[in-house]
Amino acid sequence: MTRPHYRSVCATLFAMVVVTSSVAVAAQRPNIVWIFSDDHACNAIGAYGGRLQSENLTPNIDSIARDGIIFDRAYVGNSICAPSRATLLTGKHSHLNGKFDNRGGFNHDQQQFQKILQKHGYQTAMIGKIHLNGAMQGFDYWEVLPGQGRYTNPQFVTAEGKTQYEGHSTDIVTDRALNWLDNGKDDAKPFMMMVHYKAPHRNWLPAPRIIEEFRKRTFPEPDSLFDDYSGRGVAAHKQDMSISKTMRMSGDLKVTPGSERAAWLEKHPLEGEELIRWKYQAYMQDYLGCVAGVDENIGRLLAWLKDNNLEQNTVVMYSSDQGFYLGEHGWFDKRFMYEESFRTPLVARWPGVIKPGQRNDDLVQNIDFADTFLDIAGAPIPDDMQGESLVPLLKGETPADWRKSLYYHYYEYPAVHSVRRHEGVSDRRYKLIRFYGIDVPDGEEWELFDLKNDPSEMHSIYEDPKQSARIKELKAELDRLKEHYEVPEDGGLPLRGTSSDEKKPNANARTLKFEFQQGANVKAESSPYLPGRGIQLTVPLTFNGTDGVLIAQGGASNGYALWTKDGFLHWTVTRNDVATTVSGKDKVPSGRLTVIVRQEKTGAATIALEGREVANGNVSGEFLTQPFDGLSVGEDAGSHVREFSTNKYAGKVGPVQILLIE
Repeated sequence: MTRPHYRSVCATLFAMVVVTSSVAVAAQRPNIVWIFSDDHACNAIGAYGGRLQSENLTPNIDSIARDGIIFDRAYVGNSICAPSRATLLTGKHSHLNGKFDNRGGFNHDQQQFQKILQKHGYQTAMIGKIHLNGAMQGFDYWEVLPGQGRYTNPQFVTAEGKTQYEGHSTDIVTDRALNWLDNGKDDAKPFMMMVHYKAPHRNWLPAPRIIEEFRKRTFPEPDSLFDDYSGRGVAAHKQDMSISKTMRMSGDLKVTPGSERAAWLEKHPLEGEELIRWKYQAYMQDYLGCVAGVDENIGRLLAWLKDNNLEQNTVVMYSSDQGFYLGEHGWFDKRFMYEESFRTPLVARWPGVIKPGQRNDDLVQNIDFADTFLDIAGAPIPDDMQGESLVPLLKGETPADWRKSLYYHYYEYPAVHSVRRHEGVSDRRYKLIRFYGIDVPDGEEWELFDLKNDPSEMHSIYEDPKQSARIKELKAELDRLKEHYEVPEDGGLPLRGTSSDEKKPNANARTLKFEFQQGANVKAESSPYLPGRGIQLTVPLTFNGTDGVLIAQGGASNGYALWTKDGFLHWTVTRNDVATTVSGKDKVPSGRLTVIVRQEKTGAATIALEGREVANGNVSGEFLTQPFDGLSVGEDAGSHVREFSTNKYAGKVGPVQILLIE
């Protein structure tokens, strides 16, 4: 595409604009409100149609589409949370911005669109979930959830430190955004505000006011709920993201002792397809309840703009970091290049520029967002950004050289949900996917789908001899895209488990024995390296009946904690924002004693008190990824593994000895 000339024109126009006063510039250049959710499927938005269209889940998002434009073919380049957000900020695919998967850090020093906006007269703010470790840059104001964040009574991080708020995270993100609009922004400048919700991310906990209504509702099932994957390869067969096997009754579906759902299941024991159908309904009630909460809060933002006479001069855009499976193929989660997770919602409203009621079916990708923000603001767009500005499409004009195909690459394997690494190319009708690396037959397996005749991607036609010419063309297009986007061989991230084993992100990766004193607050890079290992903790303590955290490593997305409440010991392990707890059956006596917790690589866990087993259970497998947060003794000093009634332990604990089990 011929973008350098277009960008130079934008820069010239901007230079002409900035000679006016700041107040005049604020009036001429629109404000931008970017609203972003986590794991919101297109199928859960009324404006997109589909089986849930009649459920009236998203009237406010639908109003943005009705008053503006809806993109029917918006996609991501890597369907997973943190990499998608890195692409949002940088306008680059994962191999260039360095954020391949949810593990490890992010280079905040690199070029990001908000830094450019700041330099060109915009005030910038970021509120909510960003899922990129480290201090934000390029924002005049930022207040973000640490890691995945918590649904209830969430903690927020700012440049000044941490603050906890009472309530539901969706409501509080909006509260904090409105607080900045009322009290923080400079009225003499245009602003760009990013409002990022945690919802509807797993484990799908709606606000209390919404739960009761949604648990009375029944939702239509997808046709592929009981998919047997007969038309696809090893990746679809070997994933670990199924409603039937992977979805947890307690952490995901809230079937806990004494709960309404547990009581119902006791009276109506289910198995087989009946149980899967029940789990699907419970999942939808909670997931869609979270969606309703997001939409309700978007209504609050839209109302503020109207009440403050900023509606006409503000671009409002809504999207999600990727799509999500709502039972299609029997799955939840994302990661695959299949449509439900590859495709993401995108709607926009820009009074006077976007003609109301538009639908666009051009191929759009999340690498385009950074370019678009800069173009809207009249700021220069760096040539090394890899996207295209959507401004012409917003105006109803598709450039003659608009892209005809999309590149995709997913890297996070082996890891949670066990989706094999893959890359692919998709045009307006066909999609070619190459699964590769360890645990793929012969190291490489291909799938080809005809999206016109098989929109649900149930049957790969790669082995059909009639497709040989098309396969050759698509492979050539895949190679062209990789050259265009400067993609190194296999994406630039070495395969784990091979001779080019990925570098461990931990200085103590090979260490098996540790000792930590009370008050220790160890950085993540120096904490015990957990993936693929079991763990045994020997914890001496003096117990005086008080509650608190004895030791913790990681946070709500991935980690563990040994803690006490009401005199009982609890061992909690979190994976992907889901907490599983094994609890002691006997109260801890007062005095000096020793607790030993052992968790095998299989997930089998025991708690022993003075040599006597007081608890056993299973936390569903090994640690798959290294926690972002470090280790602390006597409290959970980082983003909390779970919500504790009391975080800091008042008694004496330690020295704690940790043995990692290979």
